[in-house]
Amino acid sequence: MFFLVALALSASLFLIFRSFQKFRIHTFQAIVFNYWTCVITAFVYLGNFSALQHIAWENLWVKVPLGLGLLFISTFYLMGYVAQNISVAASSVASKISLIIPVIVNLFFFKHEQTFDWLNYVGLVLVFLAIFLTSYRSKSVQNNGRNTNFLKSFMLIVAIFLMSGAIDTSINWISSISATDKTSQALFSMLIFAVAGVVGILILVRQVLAKQTKITLPNILAGVILGVVNYFSVIFMMISLQKEFAGNGAFFFPLFNIGIIVLSTFLAILLFKEKLNTANRLGILVAVLAILAMAHQHIS
Repeated sequence: MFFLVALALSASLFLIFRSFQKFRIHTFQAIVFNYWTCVITAFVYLGNFSALQHIAWENLWVKVPLGLGLLFISTFYLMGYVAQNISVAASSVASKISLIIPVIVNLFFFKHEQTFDWLNYVGLVLVFLAIFLTSYRSKSVQNNGRNTNFLKSFMLIVAIFLMSGAIDTSINWISSISATDKTSQALFSMLIFAVAGVVGILILVRQVLAKQTKITLPNILAGVILGVVNYFSVIFMMISLQKEFAGNGAFFFPLFNIGIIVLSTFLAILLFKEKLNTANRLGILVAVLAILAMAHQHIS
């Protein structure tokens, strides 16, 4: 049950981004308010302000969010842009198959009992094929008049793939060497949200002063909705991982990411009439096969 709720919430993030275009929501403004909503929601959910006393500069998990916050907001913005201007499928595929990056880092830079077999290498090749296929836009497939240059589409999706992978790798690294208990992990995630929010506010203030944008109530409300869904997607994901999968992330994350790719694509087609060409549909299938191939030892 928790797995299905987490899956629905995570897939909804891409659909919310997609709906921004329909309701003329300023994506960047919504993302900024989303991060502050995450911070506030975290405190309300935890109900423990005394935990702030554990924040100390000598802890590595306090320093790393300074860089991760900027990476978070940049990646989130790109995910929204791709969902709106290319496709929900391309955005979800790029962000979800990025789990390959921390797998490779763990394999080659950290001591690990598992070694790559031929099927893992096949999966690695399929990752890049999936990115290529999901980014391909034929002239006959233009979603609601959107027509994005193929090279631009490909580079944007590769950027999401690399940036999402860098985030996952950094979080896995910090969780294993510094933020090793529940309190530090919770504060670590909130600090990332807070830093991303501060960076976003500074950029937004500059834009407002330059009269490049105007803060409106619909943009704020959209950010609040996005933030609540964003925060609880992580909460339910963690609950499902611990209670329903006994902490077996190697089994949970491949299935979870496959589910998000398939569900978000299906809902985008159903709700937004999003059109996919043959290459895009093949790319989704290849992405699923890539994840299965990379994690087959644990799934089998």
